[in-house]
Amino acid sequence: MIAAAGVVSLSILATSSYAADLTKDDEIAIRGDIIGIDPTTRMIIVDSPERDTLGYQVLPNTGDRTAGGDVFPKLKTGMTIDMRYYRIIDVLVAKATPDVEKQAAAMLTDPAKAPGILNTGRKVKLWQVKGMVVRTDMAAKKMDIVDPDGGMVYRTPWIKSKEGQATLASLKPGDRVVCVFSQRTAFDVVPVH
Repeated sequence: MIAAAGVVSLSILATSSYAADLTKDDEIAIRGDIIGIDPTTRMIIVDSPERDTLGYQVLPNTGDRTAGGDVFPKLKTGMTIDMRYYRIIDVLVAKATPDVEKQAAAMLTDPAKAPGILNTGRKVKLWQVKGMVVRTDMAAKKMDIVDPDGGMVYRTPWIKSKEGQATLASLKPGDRVVCVFSQRTAFDVVPVH
C-alpha cells in the first residue's frame, strides 16, 4: 500500500508517517540536575552540560529495576540524575495541504500511529508544529517556523530522517509546513548519590 511509502519527496505529499519504531540508535545517556518537575504530565526539566536545559517525559514505572517501583515520585528539584532517553525524531515533515493537516491531526489523536518504544509495548507521544517557514538551516538540519496565530517563531529539532531532510531541502521562506515530532522520552532515571 502507498501509505507505507511515507512522504513522496517530489510532490511533497505526505501519505503516512515514515518513522519506524525507536531503536538503540535513538537512545542518549546524560547526567544532569533536575530544575523543574510537573507530576501531572511526568515532565522533568534537566540542566545538563552535555545537552543544555531540556524537558523530558518520564515513562511510568521508570527506575531501578532491581529495587522495583517507580522512581518518579522520588525525584526532587536540585537532584542530580543519570538518565537514558529517546531523542526527538521527525515523524512527518511536509508542505501543508488539507490532506497533510488531516494526517497530522490523526497521528496526534491516535497513539497507534506513533513509533513504538523499544521493548516496552508502548508508543512515544507525538507533538506538532505548523506554520510558515522563516528560514532553513541545512547544515543543522533544522528550520525556523512562525506560528500564524501568535507570531511565535519555533526552531525545529534536528530533522533526522532522509525523507524529512529531502523535504527540508525543498522548502523556502514563505512555504506553509506541518511537522510532527516524537517527544523526548526518559526510560531510565537514576538519582546520583
